[in-house]
Amino acid sequence: MIDSRFYEGFEGEAELTFVADNNKLVIWNGYFETVLDNLLDCNVEKEGIVKKHFNHEGWYDDSPWLIKDNSLTINQLKRFNINKINQALMKDELEEVVQTIISFLETNRLSKIYIEYE
Repeated sequence: MIDSRFYEGFEGEAELTFVADNNKLVIWNGYFETVLDNLLDCNVEKEGIVKKHFNHEGWYDDSPWLIKDNSLTINQLKRFNINKINQALMKDELEEVVQTIISFLETNRLSKIYIEYE
């Protein structure tokens, strides 16, 4: 199944895809960058995807990039704080984006999950 609703309207811009077997979640990179920046503002441990984002490495350089600790990633995303988002136009979408990513990771937890960047 391919879920690309969070990339619709952003065609031609950078996209990020979570891949687990035949399941894909495609989102606009701007959403993902905003979520990761928010996690840094929430003092989430700089481990896993947050560390890769903070150090500007990972899926940008080595696409596809394996999420090595799915539970850590889920726990980090659960600390997302919508109240720290300044972009009013993104607030509604970002809450849904984060919940959808968490659901994707939980649903596919028994599979290897990769992040692809294009």
